[in-house]
Amino acid sequence: MAVPAAALTEVDVPGTTPLGAAAVDLAALGYTEREFYADGVANRYSGAETGALQAAQIIDGDRPYRTRVLVRTPQPEDFNGTLIVEWANVTIGQDGEFLFAEVYEHLLREGYAVAAVSAQRVGVEHLKRWSPERYGSLSVDVNACGTDGTSLCTGDPLSWDIMSQVSKALADNVGDVEPLPGLEVENVIAAGQSQSAARLTVYYNTIQPLYELFDGFVYEDAAGQLRSDQAVPAISVNSDAFAFGFPRTTSEYTRVWEVAGGTHASLYGSQYMDEVIVRDQSLLGPNGPISFTDWIEPSCVALPAFSTVDTGLVLNAAIESVREWILTGNPAAPSKLFDRDAAGVPVRDADGNALGGVRLAQLTAPTAFLTPRNGTAFPCSVSGQHRYYTDEELKSLYGTHDNYVKQVRSTMHEAQNDGYILKFDEKAAVEAAKASNVAR
Repeated sequence: MAVPAAALTEVDVPGTTPLGAAAVDLAALGYTEREFYADGVANRYSGAETGALQAAQIIDGDRPYRTRVLVRTPQPEDFNGTLIVEWANVTIGQDGEFLFAEVYEHLLREGYAVAAVSAQRVGVEHLKRWSPERYGSLSVDVNACGTDGTSLCTGDPLSWDIMSQVSKALADNVGDVEPLPGLEVENVIAAGQSQSAARLTVYYNTIQPLYELFDGFVYEDAAGQLRSDQAVPAISVNSDAFAFGFPRTTSEYTRVWEVAGGTHASLYGSQYMDEVIVRDQSLLGPNGPISFTDWIEPSCVALPAFSTVDTGLVLNAAIESVREWILTGNPAAPSKLFDRDAAGVPVRDADGNALGGVRLAQLTAPTAFLTPRNGTAFPCSVSGQHRYYTDEELKSLYGTHDNYVKQVRSTMHEAQNDGYILKFDEKAAVEAAKASNVAR
């Protein structure tokens, strides 16, 4: 079946700004950021639910919505032909681009077009509260559910078509104002982290078979079982903190790469989210605006939170691998999993980090003590902790600076050679190690 494109209208409300605008100087990188209202009419589906491995069926249609999409585009001569569409994560009660936070440097360096779709009611309602002037006309409500005919439907039933129709509009790049000026989209990759990854798992299994809209998928944590009968490349990059039981099975077109020592958000991704949220003053605590880190820390046993393992490096490789798979048919590196016992529980070292999986130099040649778990209370339970080593500890660990650099080089070369990080990131890690003062 064909996917109808949403109607896009550029947002122009003087005196207001977009929530979640990029926390980086896009102009200096040759990028432009614009925001659009997206209007359409969505279906509801049966069978679009967790665990389903068959195509969904339409219940009814004619359900109008208006949401928004943030779009970042390079100059036409720098565009690599691929559009990444992230399903905004609403776990913190507002839209969050948690995958973009981990990989933005790579995406902007390599000429991707990038979009973030507000597909769920929680995010849309927060937008309306945050800026009624800019977002007051938005609505993804579904009425006439329940026996009284007035209660809202649950489970964001319009979100599947919102993701499809907005992505279709961006890929077609037509209308009164082109959302991607001068760009010709060759392929589209859907991406999401955590809750959004879980919803895109349902999408892959139940909605993608209906419309065959996306050319590939990239997940960060919480991707579930993917059906094995679709020739659509999909890679799930899973953190150590989210390693519960046996990993989901993989097939000819799907992969799972588990990152030892990684947390649900890395230290670097959390720092990016802090910049966005503090600037926007969009997340409120008991006494006023707070940061993303402030939201995490009350549930922590030990501070500071987050791992120094840069999961974004593995996500960079996943994105490039899916794109290469789409363009050439060359499959990604095989699944790389943790060592597990008979019960499916990851085998761990004395510091609580999983054995096996993708191993980066921040874990094998660390400059900080780190562990992926931090107590039992969410969200810090999956946010981990780190403590930077003193100069004396680093000297004791490595003896010489050259030995430290040698260990970094060895680990990163192996990861790159096996296909789990990019050559650019391998080289950057080695150069950073050389320039550091570790064990000097």
